[in-house]
Amino acid sequence: MKRLLFFFFTIVMVSSCFGDEYGDKQTISGVVDFQFENLTYKNDSTTFITTTPEGFSYSIFNFYHKLDAGQTTVDGGFLISRLEMPRSGNTAGLENTYRSYIPGTKMDYLNVYIVYRQNQDPALMPQHDFQFPMASTGTCKLSGIFVTNTVEVADSVKANFKEGDKLTLKAIGYNAGVKTGEVAINLAEYTAQKDSIVSKWTPFSLSALGAVEFVDFEITSTNPDVPTYFCMDNMVYEAELQY
Repeated sequence: MKRLLFFFFTIVMVSSCFGDEYGDKQTISGVVDFQFENLTYKNDSTTFITTTPEGFSYSIFNFYHKLDAGQTTVDGGFLISRLEMPRSGNTAGLENTYRSYIPGTKMDYLNVYIVYRQNQDPALMPQHDFQFPMASTGTCKLSGIFVTNTVEVADSVKANFKEGDKLTLKAIGYNAGVKTGEVAINLAEYTAQKDSIVSKWTPFSLSALGAVEFVDFEITSTNPDVPTYFCMDNMVYEAELQY
């Protein structure tokens, strides 16, 4: 389903890579899917790369986090996950903090995604969450990402939300220190008409952010008992690089 939904983002963005015949510019379009070829994943595991403790890179981008004092867990920001929902949908006794909430799907041993943890202590968060580090000589526009909840978040929403409560994810773009725009999507919402929790990979358009150097994510909940995490995969982008 996630792959089929890519049509939503890529209908006007055929992946390409070409150079300027008479210059040193290169325009690339692509998808960041976090299928790291140089990492060995255990089944049902999470990881971060201790050799680069500030975060990790994928393609032409940086994804940041802060580690605890012993550098053994992520205090805030991104980590890499392949925690899969069992076919039964039963997650009792499992580590569900970073497990994607997609009940009833079959195991996909190739699927890797990243999970964002928003720590309520700003000192335990990175300065920025996502970076296009070549912004001084190039430009980058994001079409969108796919998002879903973690099991722990979904279980907490079901236990704690009342009518009128909502869990909202916001993305804020910056370039050269100036805010370029912001967009939002509800990850969960309880109203008199419906109770909804995002429980599949769902497209979140970021095109309104324009050309960005940094993107920061912000999760807000009307109920403070609900943890603030989300899963992210398949980021679609177009960048112009100058060498």
